[in-house]
Amino acid sequence: MDLTVIQQVAVMALLAGLGYFCRKTDVLDEHTTKKLSALLLNIVIPIVILVSYQKPFEPALLNMLLISFIPAAVSMVSSLLLIPLIFRDKSRAGTVNERAAAVYSNCAFMGIPLIQGIFGSDGVFCLTAYITLFNALLYTHGSISISGEKFTLKKLVKALMHPCVIAIILGIVLFVTGISLPGFLLETCEHLAGLNTPLAMLVAGSTIASAKLGNALKKPRLYAVCFIKLIAIPALLLGFCLICGFDTLISEVNIVAAACPSAAACTMFAIKYDKEPGYSSQLFAATTILSCVTLPLVLTVSRAVLG
Repeated sequence: MDLTVIQQVAVMALLAGLGYFCRKTDVLDEHTTKKLSALLLNIVIPIVILVSYQKPFEPALLNMLLISFIPAAVSMVSSLLLIPLIFRDKSRAGTVNERAAAVYSNCAFMGIPLIQGIFGSDGVFCLTAYITLFNALLYTHGSISISGEKFTLKKLVKALMHPCVIAIILGIVLFVTGISLPGFLLETCEHLAGLNTPLAMLVAGSTIASAKLGNALKKPRLYAVCFIKLIAIPALLLGFCLICGFDTLISEVNIVAAACPSAAACTMFAIKYDKEPGYSSQLFAATTILSCVTLPLVLTVSRAVLG
């Protein structure tokens, strides 16, 4: 396996372990964890995205970003079509949680620090295509499928007004026009961006600590979700990227994004709409823990296949 990938995953696992310890010793509680999660989603992650666009304009980079939307869209659309065929009984308690956990990836919380550590700012730049589509679908289809509510234009507008999407749009404008942030402002943003990895992993570890995994580990369906989310979907995307002959960076970044564990937002929606929140947190915990093994494996196989 690639030593860089293993080291990066190990660092993130240790940070998550610290978050677990903090939750178990009451240094972190549920309220604080939610506040840290909001800080990440609304401020830190958008700033990481914005900083990734602070580079000289090159047509090749813009082309890379536009092409990145293709594998990202294929990954999400194929998941949306295939997952309901596997977890069919929508009336069964927990089915909507399993569908959401298998479809939606933790591409921002876990994807950004991992990709930043392996590929650098170009990797995060490429990842923004995946994050854009992720937010558009999560706050429309994801929210609707868990809550049982109907789709409205208001929900789509709300999804597109998410701070991450706004940061992407602003970043693209600055990138294309060649406008750079003032030095003092860029340095401030870089300091804030540096909080992303430790905060994201502390939140992940704290969330895992709150999940009661004992009973969940006896459920075969939990392992099915883990296999589909962490192995099957990335494998399908790898095959697509290989057939299409995408650039290696584009392929690997999107495969890593697809191979990330289930999105923490799925648990937040389950709590908000009272749809089996305990089971949703168990799915998040199980996929996050197993991803420490599967992510290096997926990326190593991808690199071997893609050459």
